[in-house]
Amino acid sequence: MRIFLVPVAVMLASQLAITSQTRRTSKPAPAAAAVPADAAPFPIESLSVQGNHLYSANQIVAASGIHLGQAAGTTEFEAARQRLAATGAFDKVGYRYAPAKDGKGYDATIEVTEMPQVYPVRFEDLPATDTELRTLLKAKDPLFGDRIPATKPELDRYVRMISDFLAARDYHEAIIGKTTSDATTDLMVVFRPARPRPNVARVKFINTGDVPSGILQTKMYGVAVGMPFVDAQFRLLLETAARPVYEARGMIRVQFPKIEIAPSKDVEGVDVTVSVEPGPVYKLQRVSFAGAEAPREPFAKLANLKTNQTANFDEIRAAQDRIAQSFRRSGYLDASSEIKRDVNDTDRTVSVTLQIMPGPLYTLGQLDILGLDIESEPVIRKMWGIAPGKPFNAEYPDHFLDVVKKDGVFDNLKTTRSETNTNRQNHTVDVTLYFNK
Repeated sequence: MRIFLVPVAVMLASQLAITSQTRRTSKPAPAAAAVPADAAPFPIESLSVQGNHLYSANQIVAASGIHLGQAAGTTEFEAARQRLAATGAFDKVGYRYAPAKDGKGYDATIEVTEMPQVYPVRFEDLPATDTELRTLLKAKDPLFGDRIPATKPELDRYVRMISDFLAARDYHEAIIGKTTSDATTDLMVVFRPARPRPNVARVKFINTGDVPSGILQTKMYGVAVGMPFVDAQFRLLLETAARPVYEARGMIRVQFPKIEIAPSKDVEGVDVTVSVEPGPVYKLQRVSFAGAEAPREPFAKLANLKTNQTANFDEIRAAQDRIAQSFRRSGYLDASSEIKRDVNDTDRTVSVTLQIMPGPLYTLGQLDILGLDIESEPVIRKMWGIAPGKPFNAEYPDHFLDVVKKDGVFDNLKTTRSETNTNRQNHTVDVTLYFNK
């Protein structure tokens, strides 16, 4: 952290001489000759803030400890600067002040450079709610917000505040604050107990409705058991592993409202119990397509989805994959799509729109054939069915080699393989075919 004191100019009517000095943490500048070492205190008539973006002027002034009407001089302004610098929220802090127009006080300015990186805040495994802890920190520190810098001074201050608050509740476990990330978010600041997170030993589901709990436990076993338990991350695993089991049965409003953990009795780790609210079964009312024209057979035929039946989202996602693969066979190698839902809770129906995003068209660049002699190579090149500059089918190279082997073009052909090199800038694909005779 770099901390600086900008030049101070003081001229209060005929009572003060001009004062100018600069202080830096690395090397203090010598005091100017015949200049008072400390400007006399006078009331602050105006107080502004410059350089702030994340914090409001009111937040910074409150954290500085000085205020309008206060009698202040160099000593008081320097103390305010040091208080702001000590927060860890700023890269630089300075101040300047000069006589007000009426000659009876100071016009003062606090100058700051905020830390460039700030992160969202999360609390884990602490005996207080998120709301309680955020309310506490906002009351204790005017600079606390939804996003904060991750400097050591700032994290240490908040750890002390939280520890003191929880100590009053007879909680004395050490707490840490650090930046981390999980599968749900980018970097964030997490405040939690200093001990390591427990690993998931078992996952149990209750109130599963028509879905056997064993199916859900099997789905979660491969992704959750043995992993450190983090509530947000575990909920994401439920969304990706357990929710599709219900959505394949039309229960698209399934919820997992309660997750409880308890120390496992016979192995190291925690047992996680998940309560389920399956919700009703919905029918598929309508299927539509948007964003592009079908490159080959019609979308509806590719999708092959039946309406007025249970909305099976496994089948809908399979249709999505078939459409994307059709585009890739037509040269749109980056093709993708999104499933948009229109849910009618009254009728318990859902309509889906597949928003198609074909991306750029890729064409064949260069074809290289390795492992053949000068007589055999032209035979293969003539058989190859895609001309340079024509749309490239991602499935074609392997399909072509299968045909060569099945047709017995060469005697004693041992192995073949294909290799593609995709150029994302000019949207071409170079292909190399390898033959081992």
